[in-house]
Amino acid sequence: MLSKRKFLVLVLSLVFVFTIGFGVANSAQAVEFDDDGVVAADEVIDDDLFITGEGVKINGTVNGDLFATGNTVTVNGTVKGSLVTGAQTIIVNGHVEGSVYAGSSTLTLGNEAAIGRNFYYGGFNLTTEAGSTVGRDLLVGAYQALLSGDVERDVKAGVGALELKGKVGGDVKAEVDAPGEDSPDMPFYGGPPGVDTIVPVGLRVSEEAEIGGKLTYKSPAEQADAIQVTPEGGVEFTLTELPGDEAPGLSPAAMVGRWAIARLREFITLLVLGALAIWQVPALFTKITETVKTETLPATGWGFIVIVVGYVGAFFIGGLILAAGIFFGVITLGGLAKALLGIGFSGLALVMAAFGLLVTYVSKLVVAMTGGKFILQKLAPQYADHKAWPLVLGVFIYILLRAIPILGWILGFLVTLVGMGAMWLYYRPKKSPAPEVVA
Repeated sequence: MLSKRKFLVLVLSLVFVFTIGFGVANSAQAVEFDDDGVVAADEVIDDDLFITGEGVKINGTVNGDLFATGNTVTVNGTVKGSLVTGAQTIIVNGHVEGSVYAGSSTLTLGNEAAIGRNFYYGGFNLTTEAGSTVGRDLLVGAYQALLSGDVERDVKAGVGALELKGKVGGDVKAEVDAPGEDSPDMPFYGGPPGVDTIVPVGLRVSEEAEIGGKLTYKSPAEQADAIQVTPEGGVEFTLTELPGDEAPGLSPAAMVGRWAIARLREFITLLVLGALAIWQVPALFTKITETVKTETLPATGWGFIVIVVGYVGAFFIGGLILAAGIFFGVITLGGLAKALLGIGFSGLALVMAAFGLLVTYVSKLVVAMTGGKFILQKLAPQYADHKAWPLVLGVFIYILLRAIPILGWILGFLVTLVGMGAMWLYYRPKKSPAPEVVA
């Protein structure tokens, strides 16, 4: 089957939108839908389940994947597959034999919770109570992660605050804020909804914690005093440099060097891609640059339209693919539904990757080539028609201008619009001339 787990992550948010409003399916062979929000303790769902409600409670058994959304989602029973969930508050007290993909204001793994595979979490607060287990890796991006449960393999965290009291069988890799740094601005008085405790930022590893591998952490300040155990693989600290003038220990020369290296990387990236374009599609590349020159203003407007329609259209098409998959699932064509979802979303991802490449790089290249040729025609006409020199000069000037604060951002935005618009104007269907009327 085509990368089911990657598919689950990709369509997480879309699933929540398109499952709301479907009626209860008391029995189905491919997938079930439930909008009353409750699976009773003696109830068994023999396939995947999509469920929504103000307060979702899974007390029974789901013999498949569970997609759940609501204000509060509580899993007390057993999920034989994976759990994909989004809510304000998520509580897992039962067993999930697959992986968990979750986003919320707060999530708690109770003291009897067991995750069979990986656990992916994004939100504000993650709490794992003592007695809970994650069978493989835990990956978390949040303000705070309070880990008292056990993780069989690795923990990877990007958080403001990390408290570790449980057992980690493998490595701990974390990026945390320095103690004393400001807490995030709270849009709600007292903190996000559902979060009872907000801890100070920083790393804290208590004396009851166990780390079977290596503890690697990045932070603006070393926090050795907060690590009260010795991991079997040792501890490695990397200083996270603060941006701009606040970077500790950086001389003006070092800051200039870092800036130059970043610009050099961008310059080389564009040159490599430009060289590939000149090598593989020289005629096409030249024709699009001519479009930039002759239709600059129309290209700017069309570029804006193309970018907006491209990303909005991708979201809409993704919704249609998902709706079609759910439709075939409801009428029991489970194999067809899974094939449609897998192929459809894989194809959409490929198209959007190509579209992103055009927006990020190719649009800049065609404008840079046009600008370089224009300058050479004025200053050194003998090099204006050379295959490489206009590109090199144009990219070099673009990189320099792009580095100017504010002005550089505006320039990059306009260049993207012009480049995308020029490609559209070149490829759009041409209207056939109206036939002449002979008297």
